[in-house]
Amino acid sequence: MFNLFNLFPIEKPKKEPLSESSKQLLSQQIFTTNQPNAIVQDFEAFIEFLQLHKVEVSAAQNAIAPKYLAELNERLSHPTQIDFQRPSQKSYPYIHGLYLLLRSSAIAQVQLDKKKNILSIDPEVLKSWQKLNETEKYFNLLATWLYYACEDIMSNDKRVLPEWFFVFNCWEDVAKADLDFTNNSRSNEWLNRLRLHNVALLNLFGLVELEDTEPLTGRGWRVTKAKALPFGKALMELLNKTNWKKGLLSESGDDISDLFIETPSPKLDIVVQKSTPTEILQEEFQALDLFTVWRNNLQFPEPKAQDGIFVFKVSIQLHIQKSKDKFSTETVWRKIAIPSHLTVYDFSSAILKGFDFANDHLHQFTYKDRQGFIKSIYHPYTQYEEEAIFTDKVLLRDWQINIGDRITYVFDFGDWWEFNVVLESIEEPDPKIKKAKVIDKKGKAPEQYPDYDDEE
Repeated sequence: MFNLFNLFPIEKPKKEPLSESSKQLLSQQIFTTNQPNAIVQDFEAFIEFLQLHKVEVSAAQNAIAPKYLAELNERLSHPTQIDFQRPSQKSYPYIHGLYLLLRSSAIAQVQLDKKKNILSIDPEVLKSWQKLNETEKYFNLLATWLYYACEDIMSNDKRVLPEWFFVFNCWEDVAKADLDFTNNSRSNEWLNRLRLHNVALLNLFGLVELEDTEPLTGRGWRVTKAKALPFGKALMELLNKTNWKKGLLSESGDDISDLFIETPSPKLDIVVQKSTPTEILQEEFQALDLFTVWRNNLQFPEPKAQDGIFVFKVSIQLHIQKSKDKFSTETVWRKIAIPSHLTVYDFSSAILKGFDFANDHLHQFTYKDRQGFIKSIYHPYTQYEEEAIFTDKVLLRDWQINIGDRITYVFDFGDWWEFNVVLESIEEPDPKIKKAKVIDKKGKAPEQYPDYDDEE
């Protein structure tokens, strides 16, 4: 099985101590909203912008609508110069990088508001952020970049590795010598490998100094030079001399503990997972008596149960052959109301009953969590590791999904019946409704086992 860990091997922690020059530089570093650069300042400017505007995002990728980008760009410390007639979020690398931090920190979430997807601020997570001092804000954002921030949150792909591995493995190139992108193809390969939003974040976190120039017609941001800064070199040396990669153990589904730890133990994973990745980074740094004013971290609110009647719209697209060479697409759907005290397995059964399917195969629900990452809940007979979550163990009231969330339901991994599920509303509890029922529908359900011989 292909694994990106083969491309980016994780070395065991090195024994050499941190150099005295780097330790002194890091100890003396002052952290403010714009030191060592403007990451905290711009992050908070982005938050303020989302509080002032109902910022619409696209349905599929949840990318910010183009009409907001120019104004947001001007609010940042490093406005990006581009020359696109129809710019997208990715056209502005600083905006794109900050967006990934906002989403993966869970301060910003996509919510449905009058049939529009809005990127809004979670007030409870924001309150936790505002309690942090400037050093804590900086390192919480750094930990978010290391462990979470990834473009996968804008797609339906499961994350294999954080994007930070590309940054970590590209760092040596810029640390050895200044990079010139004006006429050096190898340096341009570095930009392509790293991706522009990570280049922008390297700058915002104060790790590199960048030079850019006027864009060409129809072209985007033109970086001309990159230079590693002393703080960046010291911080990267610190990461290289500590075992920050332990934090990936609680974020990766792969058994990779032997890549990080010299004497792997089956019990060690349990010890590691008691700490969040951010806390692990904090522990590793403070073991060297660095950043002692970093005491607190961003906190997520405790999950809240949602009681009531869940109303889901479950649809499937059918490709119907009209003639020998012509096909049409038809969407068949069922609207299902189900009490919140029932399980996700009960909901699966209700879907199958609504489409006249026999409940004789495995199933799986796939959705995105509050940080935008793909999560799955499996049929109880599915053979997965102990950490897997099964549909008969999760009550609907405890399923952390929101109104407007899009969920994929797959039934029968052989025939692969794939249904699109949307949570349309959560109505007031009704003691008269004790089981799931179809309350509206459109179209004839497909045959679960069509008789192809008869068709011939």
